[in-house]
Amino acid sequence: MKLDQEIFKYLKGEKFSNSLSVEYDRTKYEAVSREAEITSLIKDCHVIHIGCADHIPLIREKIANNKWLHKLITDNARKCIGIDIDSESIEYVIKETGYDNVLCGNILIDDFPEITNNRWDYAVFGEIIEHIDDPVHFLKTFRQRFGGSVSGFIISVPNIYNRHHFMNMLNYREVINSDHRYWFTPYTISKILVSAGYTPEKIIFSNLNSLTRLQLAVRKIRKLTGMNIKYPFHSFKIIIVTGRLF
Repeated sequence: MKLDQEIFKYLKGEKFSNSLSVEYDRTKYEAVSREAEITSLIKDCHVIHIGCADHIPLIREKIANNKWLHKLITDNARKCIGIDIDSESIEYVIKETGYDNVLCGNILIDDFPEITNNRWDYAVFGEIIEHIDDPVHFLKTFRQRFGGSVSGFIISVPNIYNRHHFMNMLNYREVINSDHRYWFTPYTISKILVSAGYTPEKIIFSNLNSLTRLQLAVRKIRKLTGMNIKYPFHSFKIIIVTGRLF
């Protein structure tokens, strides 16, 4: 999905509407994980992975299930360096996983000559924006400090527009990671990016919601008949946005 150029006038604040109607195309997407999507995007590229570590109890489990994003990026990129503010997790990664291409520090204040002395194709922010108090300040500061060395970005965030959240709402319930500050739509994450000086170019949806028994049966029949199986954007948990830092 690409953003309509008219929408950029609202994203940039050049136009205003109290009831802006954002029309999404009816493109359907394959049931691909965010790990697979990001891995495909960064293949043979030079990549900075921001927030690379994860919670310690989850790292080994994700490695066993081939879902630890830093491992996947490292194994598929031409060059990768990971940065995380959690010193305990970084120490664990270095000592226990065999992946030592990681640094501990705060990208808002610390110097990283490993970044500034090289050229990078992408900075990957894998589901960290929803954990940050001020995402515009965070992204803008990263761009101002390291934009001279980094060309593009890949950001993944939770998609509020999926049918499971709708069902929870009908049941008067919210199910959420207790550390999250925000939910996102394609428009709101794009607004944050534009406000931070980034240029979003493409939106991808990933991580298919679990299917009902009926849906699983229909999918099996379609697979057996050789049909290409795709789903609308509200069937997915994650929004992935790619673009340029300027």
